[in-house]
Amino acid sequence: MIARLLLLAGFVALIAALVQWRVVDREVAVDGDNADSPGYFLTGVDLQEFGADGELRIGLQSFSANQDPISSVVRLADVAVDYHAPSGQTWHLTSNEARVPQGGRTVEFEGEVLLAGRPGSEPEVAELHTPRLTLDTLGEVANTRSPVELAFGNHRLRAVGMHADLKTGSLRLESDVNGQFTQ
Repeated sequence: MIARLLLLAGFVALIAALVQWRVVDREVAVDGDNADSPGYFLTGVDLQEFGADGELRIGLQSFSANQDPISSVVRLADVAVDYHAPSGQTWHLTSNEARVPQGGRTVEFEGEVLLAGRPGSEPEVAELHTPRLTLDTLGEVANTRSPVELAFGNHRLRAVGMHADLKTGSLRLESDVNGQFTQ
């Protein structure tokens, strides 16, 4: 009788172990309900990219970053970027938010975008204000089709659309250019 009880207890323990292994310890399957969860969420982001020469090329700081698990788009909040041009110039860009599509070649800035720096050997800081700006990190160019205002000392230029080559330091305003130069 005791042998039969031990055999039955062993059999129940075996079934319990199998149930535990097959049902309880299984990973929860990802379903559509979890699609709103970020692929990742970071706060206090500080990224740096170095050039082939080992010098700092781009530094990015952001209050937070989160990734959409479906599209892999990364959204950044309260963004600041320092771009160090090969010529030695540093350009500082800030915006309320940014999107980095999959692949990371471009960064799309939005909301009170400000690009500031000293062009050439000028003592004055140039500032470009626009609601949207796209930065191609490989081509090292910045573009927008939105209205822009370029402030340089007492001078102001307004236009719709802009193309800037950050490597060469050239800037082209696209259309509806209107300027004011005061002494």
